[in-house]
Amino acid sequence: MSEYQYFEFQAIDQPLTAEDMDELRRWSSRAEITPTWFWNEYHWGDFKGDPQRWMERYFDAFLHVANWGTHWLMLRLPLALLKEREIGDYLLEEGLEGWQTAEHLVLSFTSETDNPDWEEGHGWLSSLIGVRASLMRGDRRSLYLGWLAQAGAGYLDEAADEPPVPPGLGELDATHRALAEFLRIPQDLLVTASESSAPLQAHAIGAADIERWLAGRSTAEKDVLLAELILDNQPYRLAVLRQRVERELQPDEAAERSAARRTVGQLLQRAETLGRERREREAAARAAEQARKAAEAAAARKRYLTTLRGQEEALWRKVDDLIEQRHASAYQEAVERLKDLRDLAEGDGAPALFSARLQRLREQHGRKAALLRRLDQAGLVG
Repeated sequence: MSEYQYFEFQAIDQPLTAEDMDELRRWSSRAEITPTWFWNEYHWGDFKGDPQRWMERYFDAFLHVANWGTHWLMLRLPLALLKEREIGDYLLEEGLEGWQTAEHLVLSFTSETDNPDWEEGHGWLSSLIGVRASLMRGDRRSLYLGWLAQAGAGYLDEAADEPPVPPGLGELDATHRALAEFLRIPQDLLVTASESSAPLQAHAIGAADIERWLAGRSTAEKDVLLAELILDNQPYRLAVLRQRVERELQPDEAAERSAARRTVGQLLQRAETLGRERREREAAARAAEQARKAAEAAAARKRYLTTLRGQEEALWRKVDDLIEQRHASAYQEAVERLKDLRDLAEGDGAPALFSARLQRLREQHGRKAALLRRLDQAGLVG
């Protein structure tokens, strides 16, 4: 039983058949099912299907959010684009798992917390679905983020080395920022990880590179490639071709291989240092802002008191009139005018005269408990 669970599946490369939809309907009478989507929320009861099996058979993306703190994302990619052995350095026994079927690689990202905020699952998958396309283009940032989330949660041995650091961790796009948020990666840890990450642009393949690659192909080979793109019914064929071009233009990511690997402990220690320095900067900035506001308020107060100078007796009469009204708002305004008179007296070097007059006023209205209470709270004690 549960208070809230959200389940969403998406079919991207190939829509569900009518038979598929009938089979899925057997597992849920309330779910919304279309040729590309399965969605349901639970405020009691539980999901009866097997998300991992459904991903292997029907869907390309899956999201689960539960109010006890579970965040779970699964993505399915064609083996022609990504194989388990190519990303083994990133995969873990829990938290970031990967397994193959005959035609696909399924990746599973999870995050758990003991102190969850109430949240719903709507909108998360639409923010995260771009991770799949990014992986299909050869971008490994999501895999590193999946690993980093487990390091930040304290699930990894501090002596363990980090996996290869992909380029672009310091310039995450909206999709990867959403993934980092979904996996609850602390910002200081993310900044730490990015310190060893090369700029993304340095690894980009441009139009001139592709033109150079095409110029090296024979007419017959280009005809075959074009025919495959037009006739093959696989929507990811263009991504496969782009991967080939990038592998041949950049056969090795030497920067990733040669960079010194940091340990989990080193990452966590560096993140702690960055967090402390950030908090100190934020505290200094808050103090500076408070000082600025205090100086502005003092200057404004000084200008205001200047407009009152010479009107002291009129202000005392105003205080008497307000007190005679005998209600809360009038008492509060009387207190404010007395504060003005006190500050004027201090500016003139005559606080004793104000104090004596205030004492007489308190004695005169000694039975007005509400008034005296407000005077006491304002520090107007005579």
